[in-house]
Order: sequence, then C-alpha cells, then structure tokens
Amino acid sequence: MKRGDMILILVVLLAAGTLYGIKAYKDHNEHYAQGELKAVITVDGKEYKTVSLTKEEQMIDIQTKFGHNILKVYDYGIRMTYSDAPLPIALDMGFISRPKQQILCIPARLMVEVFNPQRSINDDNELDAVIQP
Repeated sequence: MKRGDMILILVVLLAAGTLYGIKAYKDHNEHYAQGELKAVITVDGKEYKTVSLTKEEQMIDIQTKFGHNILKVYDYGIRMTYSDAPLPIALDMGFISRPKQQILCIPARLMVEVFNPQRSINDDNELDAVIQP
C-alpha cells in the first residue's frame, strides 16, 4: 500500500465519520416533551399497533404465526420482556425512549420504533428556497 492510498483511506474515513457525527448530533438534540412520543409496532412490515409512551405501565402481548412477544410500556419508554425466538437478542436491546430508537426481533418479524408525532416526517426534506420566474 502506497502513501497516496493511505491518505485516500484516511480522507474517506474522516468524511464518513463527520457525516455520521453530524447526523447523530441532530438526532440527539431533537426536542420533545415526555409523554408526547409514540411507538409504532410492525409485524412482517405491516403496522400492528401504535402506542403512546406514558408513565403508566402497559403490557402488549403479540402472538402471530411468526412467534410470541411481550412488550412493556412504562416510564415514557418501551422494552421487550419476552420473546420465544431461538436467540432472544431483542431482549438485550433494552429500554428505548428516544425518537428513532428501535427494537428488532428478526425471527418474529417484529419491529418497534419510537417516533415523535409532533415532528413532521418530512422535516429533513423541508423547503430551503423558492425560485420565482
């Protein structure tokens, strides 16, 4: 490997790290009030249920042809407490309570994603300018 190759690799890694850092910073600083977040639960790519993340405890039992899972909503977040998957990795994903965090159970084809309904889906693609003739 020549010196030019090393410099090219370093520049590409630095650019990728910068872009990832900016995106993580923007996502981390999203403002929301406790109690206004929701979680959408999808099974096999179709919406199963949308729940509000509240302080009150709520159990969600999901039994489909793909498997059996139990989710627990509490303290303005959600976590998976039971999965009959052969390797229940989704149980290790823990408690999620911020927008864009996810829990995935591949064998059960289940995904739980936290989102902020107050924020428009197209906020990242907002209009920057208008050109008039």
